Amino acid sequence: MKNLSTTRSLSALALFGAVAILASCGGGSNGSNSNGSAAGLPSTATVTIPKADRFEPFLLEIAAGGAVTFTNQDADAHTVVSMPTDPVDFKLLVESGKSVKQTFSQPGIYGYYCDAHSDYDRVTGLIKAKKGADAYPISMYGVILVAGDSLPLYAEKAKIVMPSADRFEPLAIAVKRGTQVTWSNLDSDAHTVLTDPGESLQFKFVVPANGQASYTFDKAGIYPYFCDAHATWNSELKRVQARVGSSEYPAAMEGIVFVLP
Repeated sequence: MKNLSTTRSLSALALFGAVAILASCGGGSNGSNSNGSAAGLPSTATVTIPKADRFEPFLLEIAAGGAVTFTNQDADAHTVVSMPTDPVDFKLLVESGKSVKQTFSQPGIYGYYCDAHSDYDRVTGLIKAKKGADAYPISMYGVILVAGDSLPLYAEKAKIVMPSADRFEPLAIAVKRGTQVTWSNLDSDAHTVLTDPGESLQFKFVVPANGQASYTFDKAGIYPYFCDAHATWNSELKRVQARVGSSEYPAAMEGIVFVLP
């Protein structure tokens, strides 16, 4: 992977004005196609709810038709609720000490959350932790990429926008290996794009106010990132959390790039 460019763009609003939260649909210059091969991906996975209000792992990939088991090790019951932008709607109740299984037949990017401890913001598409949640301000949500031939997948070029607020749109995208991702900053503040600690590849670059920066992903994998000007890494919970004063608090300024072969 390599950082390709950082440039200023006064016409960024016109170029990157419409991006949907948690959607990988594209077209035109984004080079989107449907070729999300599930080769090599597991058909089963487990997400654990530990003794705190969060999901572990936060991110995962499975093949279409695969099943995810949600196991609750917490003393409280939790829910697993799909986001409105998901390809399929679902809502599960996971009692303390119990497990519930969900099968994902349709390829796509699925965001989910516990509505007992977090809320979905319909204006921004972000999940925001409820006050009193054990991990506050960290939101209790997760993201699953379900790979298959009909997965909407960016190839060659993809775009992520930072509007006049401390967030990335879309929150998660899926791209083919070798795709150049451009972050376009429409905000009056500069933002950073920094991979989470512990990832196999570490990078950090600045996206200037009213500017843009591009990065080419040459290796398949899951790459979570955040802006460390408006969010910080919680080393105990191994999650990004919002800085007090950020415009979307308590939602963290974070995003995910899924890179498929």
